[in-house]
Parts: sequence; structure tokens; C-alpha cells
Amino acid sequence: MTQIKISIKAYGLAPNDFIGKESLQEKIVTKDTLDPQLTETDLKQILETLIASVKDIKTLYPDQQTNMIRHNDNRLESIKFEVISFDNTDVYQTLDEKALFQQIAKYNNLAPLLLDYCKVTDDGEEGSRIMITHDYDEGPPAGTYAILALVDRNKKWISNYIEFLRTNDLDHEVEQMWDIKSIIKKYGWCKETYQLAIARNISCCGQSGKEQFKSLIKEGLKASLDNKNNKTLFLDSILKEFQEWDAFQFRLKEGSKDYFQKYVVSYVRHFDTILTTSEIAKIEIFLLHKWDEFNEYHNLE
Repeated sequence: MTQIKISIKAYGLAPNDFIGKESLQEKIVTKDTLDPQLTETDLKQILETLIASVKDIKTLYPDQQTNMIRHNDNRLESIKFEVISFDNTDVYQTLDEKALFQQIAKYNNLAPLLLDYCKVTDDGEEGSRIMITHDYDEGPPAGTYAILALVDRNKKWISNYIEFLRTNDLDHEVEQMWDIKSIIKKYGWCKETYQLAIARNISCCGQSGKEQFKSLIKEGLKASLDNKNNKTLFLDSILKEFQEWDAFQFRLKEGSKDYFQKYVVSYVRHFDTILTTSEIAKIEIFLLHKWDEFNEYHNLE
């Protein structure tokens, strides 16, 4: 009988006085066939086990700081897993995280589970995404290799990647700039990559977003917008991005119109090197109309 061993090492802060605590979970699942290659069933078992294990591990790091805004019920900082598949002669193969998710992404039926893995690895210490433990430095956010494996298969997953990026601590970037660059290089300029570039300039800006957007302009973005249809698509995508941005929703509900202008509408100027004055004004008017519309409705209640 062949087996698959799944090990997850975790590190976080224990309930008492933020003391560091390590933990280890090991699970054994039976392989689907005697074939040394992992089947779709094997990969499904592995992913389901990983998701369940992360949920279990989170309970070991409960967050006692219930009055903290950014905390979300646990103080798990980082995880690292390893998958080892044994055959009936005890010969084994080891899969690291990136290689495993690349195999899983080949099966369309497993895509929802990959998204579930991205979801379960959110909300770590201080309300930020759990990180991947790295031997020498801080690794990328957990779930990065899962979502990138999907994006590498089909550009339709770029919208999910944008949602994933919004859960990253982009004030402390790791590999995100290079991942974004690789995605745009792979698919060229199209609806999905326009949305990614726009998000990089607004909701996924972080420490390097403005700098990267300026580079993207020089790397073909500006030239692609010489096409009228592309420009229309780009402008529509900007409007969509603003309405999906959490700051947009927050400022509609909280604060004054001055704050809405300062912390939302002002961001339209991030596009001043690629849009005309008229195009920028139209977006600003659209956003201010959304403010008026929202507040008029709620004042009537």
C-alpha cells in the first residue's frame, strides 16, 4: 500500500504575552493507486487535508486581543508544508509547495479547492495573511503559489489574483512585483491585464505600486491605449476598480465628503500620465456622484 505524508510546520504567538510557539501536524493519506504518479484523487486528498490542517492549526493560536481592529481571531504568523509520497518499496518523492500547486492546477475540478486554500490562509497575525516560512528570509504570503498556479493556466483567474493581492500586506512586499510583471508578460495587454495594472495603481498599490505602474506605461500600456476600444475598456475598468476598492466603500459610509475626496477621489490623479484631463475629470465626477447618490439615499431612511 502506498501512502502520502503531509507535514505542516507552523509558528505564531501563544495566547499569553505574545510568546513564540512552534507546532507540527503530520497526516497520512492512502494513495489512490500503486502508480508513483499522483492522481487527481491524490491531489484532491492532499489539498483537502492541507485546508483542514490549517484550520486546526489556527485554533492553537487564538487571539486574545479582541479589542484590536486588525486582529481576526488568531495569531498564526507562518506555515510551511511538505508532501512526501511513498511507493510500496519505500521509495519516495517530495513535492514542495510550488510544484504541488502546479500539478493541482492542471485539474479544473480542483480549482475551487485552490481558492479555498487561499481563503483559509488569510487572516493571520495582526489581521494580515499568513506567510510562508522561509529558511533565510521572509517568504511570500501563503496561498501565493496556489493562486499563481491557476493564473498560469488561464488568464480568467487574474480577477481572483487581484482579490488575493488585496489581502496581502503590500506595505511589506516580497515577490509581488515580479509576479505581476510575469503575468502581464505572459498574456500581454488585454482586459484582464488592464484590470491588474489598474489595481496595482489603486487597491494593490502598496510600497511599489506607483513605481511599477510607471514602468508598465513604458512597457506597452500607453501604446496599447492608442486603440479606441482598448481605451474605453481601460476607463471602464478604472471605474470598476474604484467601486471594488475597500477604501471606496469605507469612505462612502464613514467620514465626510472632504475625506472621500482626499482619500478616494484624489487617487484618480494616479492616472494623470496616461489619461487626458477630460478623462480624469469624468472619473472624478462619477465618484462624487456615487457619494451624493449614497448619502441622499441614506438620508431619506
